[in-house]
Amino acid sequence: MSIRPFLSGLFIFGLFIATAVGAQAADLAFSTSLRGDAAPTATGSKATGTVTIVVHTDAQTVDIAANISGITPDRFAHHLAHAPVGPMHLHIYQADGNVSLLLPFPLSDAYVATSDGFTYTRKGYGYAEGAAILKSTIAFDAFVAAMKSGAVVFNIHTEAFPDGEISGTVVPAK
Repeated sequence: MSIRPFLSGLFIFGLFIATAVGAQAADLAFSTSLRGDAAPTATGSKATGTVTIVVHTDAQTVDIAANISGITPDRFAHHLAHAPVGPMHLHIYQADGNVSLLLPFPLSDAYVATSDGFTYTRKGYGYAEGAAILKSTIAFDAFVAAMKSGAVVFNIHTEAFPDGEISGTVVPAK
């Protein structure tokens, strides 16, 4: 048996283990800009927003900070704002055209009205807590993969636009 294939295989195995261990204890940052002219909403709304999301893979939690202008909490879609899923959530848009809720942001005191909109700040939101609200079977690792995929959209639902007034594609933060 040649030593070269053995060492090559050992190197690849070591790289795989190092990558897996590194991936288990990472903080992954994502962001999006929300607009009314962005797909999939394309409502023409003049409201805007910025959202940053940090996924803590070791604790399986999410930190989120959203700053929204042009939508006040009294305009949230009542059927969602008063339901466990809340007025804002992450959706995954799949290649086959199906759309699924990925993570909800229920109405709470984390939503704070401002003069022209609202902010939302939450730290340590357990992925399992959000998945339980949705009765989702999507594993945390699949959630992380979806966040990295470019197929996740953040949107805000209002009475005027029950399917979402503003939205934006979630991308890795730079």
